[in-house]
Amino acid sequence: MSKKQHDYYYSFTSPPTQEPASSSSNPSAPPTGQAYLQPPPSYDNSINTLDFQPSPPPNRTNLDGYELDASVPPFNPNIMPHMSMPMPSSNNIPYNTGDYGLLEQDDLNNSSSSSSSGPNVPLLSAFEADNANDPFRGRPAPPGYSLYRAKYEIVKDGIISRDRHINQDGEALLQFLCQHNKPPRMLIHFYGYHEETVWVTQSTRNQDGDLVEERVPSTRRIDDFEFNIDCSDNVSNVCQGIYILPNPKTGEQKTLRQLCDEYCHSKNRLKELKLTKHIDWDYNGMTRALTAAIRDSGFYENVQITYVLENHEIIVKTDFSISRWADNRWIKLFLILSCLWIIVYPLIWLFKEKFGHSDLKSAWNMSISERDWYGLHIQEVINSCRGNYRPSGGRLYRPL
Repeated sequence: MSKKQHDYYYSFTSPPTQEPASSSSNPSAPPTGQAYLQPPPSYDNSINTLDFQPSPPPNRTNLDGYELDASVPPFNPNIMPHMSMPMPSSNNIPYNTGDYGLLEQDDLNNSSSSSSSGPNVPLLSAFEADNANDPFRGRPAPPGYSLYRAKYEIVKDGIISRDRHINQDGEALLQFLCQHNKPPRMLIHFYGYHEETVWVTQSTRNQDGDLVEERVPSTRRIDDFEFNIDCSDNVSNVCQGIYILPNPKTGEQKTLRQLCDEYCHSKNRLKELKLTKHIDWDYNGMTRALTAAIRDSGFYENVQITYVLENHEIIVKTDFSISRWADNRWIKLFLILSCLWIIVYPLIWLFKEKFGHSDLKSAWNMSISERDWYGLHIQEVINSCRGNYRPSGGRLYRPL
């Protein structure tokens, strides 16, 4: 399949299987618009129906060994501030995440003033009340505090920022990561295909210089169906937390703020920080069930099921020219055409300093179980497989 494999979060291709002995000997596709009358198998039956050879890869256990960073307050940019996850406290006031752009101080003041527990306590002492007109006693007032909104670029995989300030201020960088840690998008990509071998004539010259024609086999891939189902609405809106992998050599456990400070203190002009979003789901079981259901519907050729993530990365880079040049598509094309990439790319890889690329993740859950999602969408999957097939004379569906 001619797609960028690095965009895929989890992928499995099931090779062709043998048709049941009861199938008709004359291959034919179902009539156009014919519905799948036989009910699809249940989730449990689908998982145990086929003996997969090879079997789907195991679930990606990307959070094994990672530790939750408890210093990062719970946050959720996609719901109202009063719905934020409360921290344990005696008055049950929501945790102040105003520094990260989620809960404004006015909301906290309103919550505090509306509380009916306990008598009202004066906020100012008698001496402070007498000097309320001049609280700073003649000194200039401190500058007002406001959230920093960094500039960024939206791409398919997430967002990229080269803002100079968040490259110098660890607190601003922490705010930026929290402000944009929104739920990722996920698509399930279905692709069915088969391979056909044709004989083509080639002309070559023998040792005597005579022109000789010979027939050689040539294999080509024929697409049978291809479509996506968007699962983004089923991704939970609540982040499960920020996870950081301890140092494998020393066992040191850093916090997100420490990682941001280390990034900002680095003088490397090619430095790069990345936060990756991880969705916890049983991809192995779902893939087995979907593949078995497609086989049960009558398609026995190659089936590829891929889970594609979008908006799953937050990347921060420097604003230096060398960093921009390393990402410029035209410079990349020039390096490839001139073969200079053999020298330049290893140097960039050697001198680039990476933060969080393999040890910083935010965890997300699905709001629906694999079994429930399968029950709601399996009929749509089967109908789409049949509705999107492209007849080409090959063996596609057997009549049921």
